[in-house]
Amino acid sequence: MITMIFKAVVLVSFSFLLLFFEGDLCAQEKAKACQDKALCAKMLQFGKEAYIRGRYLDAKEYFRKAVQADPSNQSAWQYYDQAVIFALAEKVEKDSRLVLPDTSVRQEMPASSAPSGSSTPGVAAPSAPSSPAPIPPPSTSPPKKDPEFKIIQDEGC
Repeated sequence: MITMIFKAVVLVSFSFLLLFFEGDLCAQEKAKACQDKALCAKMLQFGKEAYIRGRYLDAKEYFRKAVQADPSNQSAWQYYDQAVIFALAEKVEKDSRLVLPDTSVRQEMPASSAPSGSSTPGVAAPSAPSSPAPIPPPSTSPPKKDPEFKIIQDEGC
């Protein structure tokens, strides 16, 4: 009987403690939210200035900080999205290999036509410059026809 009363008292006191601490935490969050809005406005201003100057990577960082300061600000999200796209476009303009990163440089530019002095990262330079391989003459045999497509009896669905 005493243990039941003790458990009930502990449970009630624990509930009150949580209630009081939760109220204190909410008050701190509200005060922090006001500070965040000011920081968000400041970062938005800096980001807009960088964006107008064409410094999209810097603008992206400012807008990211604005979004982190106030995640509910829709204009911060819109500016951030736009800056991300423009920053990516700027990177692609500088290095066109970013458009298709899975394609090999060897597929784009054969080794025989590549200058021997160029060093492309990830591609081994030819050991000795060689003369271009002669192009084989076209074959005189007629082109082979593809075999006809045959429909095989099917069991159905």
